[in-house]
Amino acid sequence: MPIRVINLVVSLAALMLGVLLAAHHPIRQPLPLVLFAAAAIATYRWPSAWLIALPILMPVIGFAPWSGWLTFEEMDLMVLAIAAGGYARSALSSTTQGQSRRTSALLIVLASTSLLSIAISMDRGFIDAGGFHFGWYQGYDGSMNSVRIGKSFILSLLLVPLLNRLLASPDRQANMKLGIGLAGGLATASLAALWERLAFTDILNFSSDYRTTALFWEMHVGGAALDGWLLLTAPFGIWAIRHARTHLQWVGAATILVVGAYASLTTFSRGVYMALPIALAFLGWQLYRQRRPLGEDSGTAWRFGEWAAFVVFLAVLSVIVFPSSGYRGLLALLGLIALSFSIPAILRSQGGRKNLIGVFAGMLLGLLLIILGGYLPKGPYVLYALTLAACVVATMANRNRPSGPTGIATLGGFSALCLAAVSVAAHWGGERALVMFLWALAILLVVVLLAVRVKTSRWPTSLRAQGTVLGVAIGVCAVTSIFSGGAYMGHRFSTTNHDFEGRMRHWQQGLGMLKTPWDFVFGKGLGRFPANYFFDVPTGGFPGAYALVQEPAGPLLKLAGAGSLRDHLRVSQRLPLDVTGPFSVTVKARSDAKNSLYLQVCEKHLLYSGGCQSGVLYFKQATAGWQTFDVPLAGHLFDKSPWYAPRLKVFSIAVDGKVADVAQISLIGPEGKNLLANGDLRDETAHWFFTSDRDHLPWHAKNLFLNVLFDQGLVGLMLFVVVTVAALWRLTIGKARDEPLAPFLSAGIVGFLAVGMFDSLLDVPRLAFLYYFLTLAALTFGERVESIGGRHRSRREKLVDPGLPEPRLPDRRGVS
Repeated sequence: MPIRVINLVVSLAALMLGVLLAAHHPIRQPLPLVLFAAAAIATYRWPSAWLIALPILMPVIGFAPWSGWLTFEEMDLMVLAIAAGGYARSALSSTTQGQSRRTSALLIVLASTSLLSIAISMDRGFIDAGGFHFGWYQGYDGSMNSVRIGKSFILSLLLVPLLNRLLASPDRQANMKLGIGLAGGLATASLAALWERLAFTDILNFSSDYRTTALFWEMHVGGAALDGWLLLTAPFGIWAIRHARTHLQWVGAATILVVGAYASLTTFSRGVYMALPIALAFLGWQLYRQRRPLGEDSGTAWRFGEWAAFVVFLAVLSVIVFPSSGYRGLLALLGLIALSFSIPAILRSQGGRKNLIGVFAGMLLGLLLIILGGYLPKGPYVLYALTLAACVVATMANRNRPSGPTGIATLGGFSALCLAAVSVAAHWGGERALVMFLWALAILLVVVLLAVRVKTSRWPTSLRAQGTVLGVAIGVCAVTSIFSGGAYMGHRFSTTNHDFEGRMRHWQQGLGMLKTPWDFVFGKGLGRFPANYFFDVPTGGFPGAYALVQEPAGPLLKLAGAGSLRDHLRVSQRLPLDVTGPFSVTVKARSDAKNSLYLQVCEKHLLYSGGCQSGVLYFKQATAGWQTFDVPLAGHLFDKSPWYAPRLKVFSIAVDGKVADVAQISLIGPEGKNLLANGDLRDETAHWFFTSDRDHLPWHAKNLFLNVLFDQGLVGLMLFVVVTVAALWRLTIGKARDEPLAPFLSAGIVGFLAVGMFDSLLDVPRLAFLYYFLTLAALTFGERVESIGGRHRSRREKLVDPGLPEPRLPDRRGVS
């Protein structure tokens, strides 16, 4: 069959399936259809734009808490739109004539066998669920959960041929655009995490047990969706720094790194804290093997060992300062570090007389600032900030026009700032903080004086180099402050041994649910872990459940509760942002035992409730008949949230340890209007969403490899390992080792696997899609383009990233 016909058939199939999904989307028709069509048309018009758009949008286009969809989601629509437009372009356009790129035989074999394993495991999942039953709103116990898990590999495989064709394009921009997209994906996920912290907890509060989830709704039953995404994309934040061509691009890339580091810290995940250093160390090794020093693109030529020494130095300073001086002292220290980069050059260029004048004048000014600080409200902080601003101005003036006066002013300002920083620490923490800050300051000044004797080429002198080093300093200080001052993280690490023992028991229980030889060979079936756990209940507890039941009188929602209110499974619906209360609930319900329904409207994103207005409905005696209850909710009215960090509002219903049925439910606001959609369940569970806030073990195998073994058996696990190893081999020592993205892709995969040692990851479709796509993409890199315009391209032509300067290849010592 001609390739054009195949492309056209694939395009039409993707188009029809996408239209079908979009037409059934629960939210605001016909908007999903319009957006799907726009995405398909945009891909046809700009066939490589999806390499940027898809990774950027994926972390923020999951609307299950609003739609009620679990099996299908917005990612499916976007991928199908890209496939429809991309394959149509390949079928109908003549621009691909004369271009071809050999498809790796290894990719064909591994992709086809993995697809067969997925199909077998999906079928076994249907059998385990009692047969295939289609439904738009099935939960994790239904047969559609096998479709939810299996679709990720299929969708990723659908886009690999399009990527392969883009890699053969004469403009050679596919690598660059994919790097931009993945760096952007890190940015959008991290910004969502920043919004969550701003809205629901203090941005510098590292003592509460609020763990960031961003917009990964899949964490409604716990898990590590955000963790896995951050580890896959974090190396591309560094890629963005290295490939920034203008100061504006560098500032943008640096911002991505800072926000990404903050998001990683606020996961409070021991897996992230373990995996991120592993991934970054692996990245450093890969970049070294490509014979480019780590800081070449940012203006400094530090080797890996020098970076490691710098990180240790910063960690020591922050551990000395933070426990007694807090964030104020730590910020004062960071200001000194930022200015210290320029001091060695000034000391070298000026004579001893001018240096003494600058230091002496600065000391006098610093003493004056200390005296004045005692007479002003928050005087030490204000005077430090003013001095820091004046020092920055003097430093920039000296950089632009080096001269005696500007050099003396910069050195004097730095000396004054040292005393002002000491004043900040003493004002906040008293005598102990004063002593500890003086020790840290002494260490910093010794390093600055030693740097006077270091070659300029080894010290960060350009603004970009200094900004890079300062960014690392901020990250290191943030990490050490969390560990040395964050009560919650300290508690988590103190219970590591106990938690690991619990995790080991959970893994053994997961293996125990594989009861037959066929289970071990081919697995229980995709997505069947939660359902099997519910029936086996290995721990003797019950996590709660819900189900939509069709009766002659109409649909009803059957709720089964967990053992305590803290662990309740809640069925919820998102409310408008501006609701404040008071509220009342009208509910038609029944129970065959004495029972209670808990009704709440809370400021809540996913797992952690803030302020709530609550009520309880009591079934005082068992009854088989329906009763209608009016329950007013008690609690403080909600305050207006800031425009930049709106707090979401959620209505939820839960039952205690018994079973109750709910047929109709209304939430009446202060204006007398019902605020709930589909309260009579006529549209099944559209707009309804469930969360299990605390008890997460029933929903996850909690190990990436155990998860694959449970779902696909030894056959699927072997194929997964082979695909992963083949991708890493190709990126590190194989054909693709010199590709521009190779170090960053391999580091992301290694970090993902490290996090996966303690969480499932592949039971999150968005995350599994990205992982599969990147590993399959790795198997396409390094292949030769057969012909372009009648001639063969050389390997050298293939490796040069378009738009970048010809790379220098220094010796392995890393000297520029």
